[in-house]
Amino acid sequence: MTEEALRIELEKVLANLNSSGFGAVDPVISKKLDYLSASADELGMKEGSHLINNLIMVINAIKEGKSKPESLKLRLIALEFYLMKFSGPGITIDL
Repeated sequence: MTEEALRIELEKVLANLNSSGFGAVDPVISKKLDYLSASADELGMKEGSHLINNLIMVINAIKEGKSKPESLKLRLIALEFYLMKFSGPGITIDL
């Protein structure tokens, strides 16, 4: 998998998580995140792999009732900012 393919797949997963809500995460998404984390690690994207793993841990904690959806939202934001590095030059953010 290339960095670009990883970015595209990860953006799809994040969009799915954002649209489906944070209370119930589909097990397929968890498996996809595991795959993307391993792919990021293989590509030498240690920070990306770490952020994906944090997201996986929070998803599991929510399923077990040990965390709240707000924690998932924070992890998603961190991962979205990380992905912005791969979106290309000229990207601006309005605050």
